[in-house]
Amino acid sequence: MGLDLTRSTERLLTWLGMWGAMRSVCPLIAAVVVSVAFLQTLTPPVVRFFPEVPVNLIQVFSVGIGLLLGLVGYFAGDSWDMLFEMFYGPQGRWLDTTGRPLLVFPPGTTLRRMRVQAAQVLPRKLDTRDDIYREAVKVAKRQVERWGGIEHPLILSRCMRALLWSCLFPAVLALAGAGIFPLLGETGETFHLLATAGGGFLLTLACLVPFSRLRLDHMVRLYQDVAGHAPKKKAERH
Repeated sequence: MGLDLTRSTERLLTWLGMWGAMRSVCPLIAAVVVSVAFLQTLTPPVVRFFPEVPVNLIQVFSVGIGLLLGLVGYFAGDSWDMLFEMFYGPQGRWLDTTGRPLLVFPPGTTLRRMRVQAAQVLPRKLDTRDDIYREAVKVAKRQVERWGGIEHPLILSRCMRALLWSCLFPAVLALAGAGIFPLLGETGETFHLLATAGGGFLLTLACLVPFSRLRLDHMVRLYQDVAGHAPKKKAERH
């Protein structure tokens, strides 16, 4: 089902001619919008806690903080790649899994098998522990007409990755507020803050799962293409 949704999304974006925007401005805009929207949900508790401060000033401050967190989250998105590598890299913990880790993440056996096959046909003979991905990308990019299909899941995964910090930062702020406000004598907004934090953490997970699936799909496509289009070795003459 996840793969079918990916294919449908690819066809739609191709028909709309939006791959250029998805590669550049769309992830940044999405990160900022989500971050600002989340910070706006935290405004009512702050307004009630600081009644002497003008509401408009708090709103402007909230938008500014949301904009800053969105930008920081977007440009720090590469940090999530390290988490992906921890579980699906050459020494990933989930490479031997045939079922879904934690019931929602994709199994890694197919990726491991295709990575080994690609390593065997690459021009440079690399050990499976070396950076096979980078070498495979160099080979695949030589065929521009095929690279588009290989790159599409990667572009989509980066769009999902851009939302991760934008959901997680406000969730952490809301959770911190739920712990600090009661200490200052304000308990009326605790449930609101906890609900906001819970929603933020759930949305982070909801973005992390497709990010992982799309990134894995991209790598499987890459290794399949490299292995499938490797030059045939000539039979030795006796």
